[in-house]
Amino acid sequence: MDESEERRKARDNKKMAKEVQSQRMKERAKQKKDEIESVKKWRKQRQQSGFSEKGAGELDLEFGNGKSFQRGGGGKKRPGVSPGDRSGGKGKSASRMNNKKREFRDSKFGHGGRKGLSKQNTAETTSDFKAGFMEGKLVAATRDRRDKLRNGLII
Repeated sequence: MDESEERRKARDNKKMAKEVQSQRMKERAKQKKDEIESVKKWRKQRQQSGFSEKGAGELDLEFGNGKSFQRGGGGKKRPGVSPGDRSGGKGKSASRMNNKKREFRDSKFGHGGRKGLSKQNTAETTSDFKAGFMEGKLVAATRDRRDKLRNGLII
């Protein structure tokens, strides 16, 4: 009886947890809906008061130095970071750039990354017949290997 009671309690607890979770989800959905409605009302009031003459959704804020606020980085340059880098602004550190050991290994092995794309066929390589085919040599090599296998020279 003890185990069956524990299982029943576990089932009841699971049902209660599901109910509580669904209630919370409903509350969150309602709160989100209310917030969206309040923003819509605020925008409508703002539009009726004639505040939106400056531009669509843009605020023209004047600061103490007379410059207005501009969104985005614009022409902000980050030293040592490529334009498409999304690593969080961590540029190449100066110690890495000046490290002789790192420079040597980069020159010897490359900078890492995938090598598969460099091994794929391109339009140039597929249309290039200057090198020719090694059919004669290939046939001769297979014939020699076959003969050696027959004669027992290769185990």
